[in-house]
Amino acid sequence: MSSRMAASFLLLAVATGSAEAQPLDPKLETTRALLELCSAQPGSPRYGARLSYCEGFIAGTGLLYEKLVEAGAIRPWACAPSPPSAEEVRNAFVTWARANPRYLDEPPVDGFWRAMAATWPCPAEPAKPAATRKRP
Repeated sequence: MSSRMAASFLLLAVATGSAEAQPLDPKLETTRALLELCSAQPGSPRYGARLSYCEGFIAGTGLLYEKLVEAGAIRPWACAPSPPSAEEVRNAFVTWARANPRYLDEPPVDGFWRAMAATWPCPAEPAKPAATRKRP
């Protein structure tokens, strides 16, 4: 390893507060775990890392949702009037999750999209008329 690269790693370790790798958070297997990340408060342990992880989850699932809707693979279920900020989405999720504890053991993507659909529901589509069949 070059001395320049070693110095870069050392500088990064000092900047993050430790030369020893630390796991970010427990496995993200439930909506409860996502809530714990997204509801981290300033001054709490690993606040910045938790917030970044939460917002990364929001961005990743949001981009996937957007592409699936654009491709016609799914119908929209969350329809904000204008694109909300990451902070607005995070706050909406935290508020919803705290008010709906019965969903906290679901997979995080399910709980997250339940929250988004409840916060920004899509307008109901009018029922399509039944096709009429002509008799010979």
